[in-house]
Amino acid sequence: MSAVICIGEMLIDFIGSKKDSNLAEQDSFLMKPGGASANVACVISSLGGSCYFYGSVGKDSFGDFLEKTLKQYNVQTQWLDRSDLPTTLAFVSVDTEGERDFMFYRGADADVSMVNMKSLEDSNIQLFHFGAATGFLEGNLRFTYNELLHRAKKKGYFISFDPNFRDAFWSEKSDVFRESCDEFLRLADLIKLSEEEAFLISETNSEMEMITYFRENYRGTFAVTLGSRGALVFNDKWEMTIPAPKVKVVDTTGAGDAFIGALLFELSDKEKPQDLVKSQKDMIKYVESANKVASGICTELGALSALKTKIDIQ
Repeated sequence: MSAVICIGEMLIDFIGSKKDSNLAEQDSFLMKPGGASANVACVISSLGGSCYFYGSVGKDSFGDFLEKTLKQYNVQTQWLDRSDLPTTLAFVSVDTEGERDFMFYRGADADVSMVNMKSLEDSNIQLFHFGAATGFLEGNLRFTYNELLHRAKKKGYFISFDPNFRDAFWSEKSDVFRESCDEFLRLADLIKLSEEEAFLISETNSEMEMITYFRENYRGTFAVTLGSRGALVFNDKWEMTIPAPKVKVVDTTGAGDAFIGALLFELSDKEKPQDLVKSQKDMIKYVESANKVASGICTELGALSALKTKIDIQ
């Protein structure tokens, strides 16, 4: 089995206890570990994979909590930096449909520096996952993110990309978001998008137009998550929609991270993942498994809670 490295942010999610209420109406919050790339790393390791996290948290108590969380999920932490900046925080309100509203207080996740690439090459890492929720914002992370992308591509490693669009960051500058995604979309072997992201990036209004746009501009395999409807998966040779299991949704936080984490777990256990993502026959099996894991995540509050309590989600 090859190892995966997940590059990006880790933070604290404070989830409002009142359903169907905005943040101003909340009077208490549950503290949960979060951050797109860290969530993916925890999913991979929980499923039995080998995974490293590359990011930064503060030298504060929240940072201690997050480092402990990674270790509890068996994520390897030698590339977890402890910054002098405070740990990044997100306050989250969840409505009756399980949808979220975010407010971010950014700190340590931006403070990620390049390490000696030789140390990565000496490991068993063969798959690089870029989860870009804060990776395109200002800070050291942005430079590190792009530098690692090009070094990984030059070495022939498998590259996975999830842009993790957040309206709070990009609502007034979606064109900048699309431009930031372009190089990652061009170089990635596997791209995971939400349905919203797929239409936003392609600037189209129909599924067929969206598929055509990505086929004409990029060569990777795309997995577009459709919520309760499952996932649309396609490349320049084929397309298919794989349905998701029906579950009672409590919170959709981390569902997309669970989906791509489960896919990467499957791919890390196989030889030549670049070839496997091009195979429709193989991807049917992997996406079915990923849909099952993502659906299980939605049955509890927080991005990682169900990994410990839902032992049947694999």
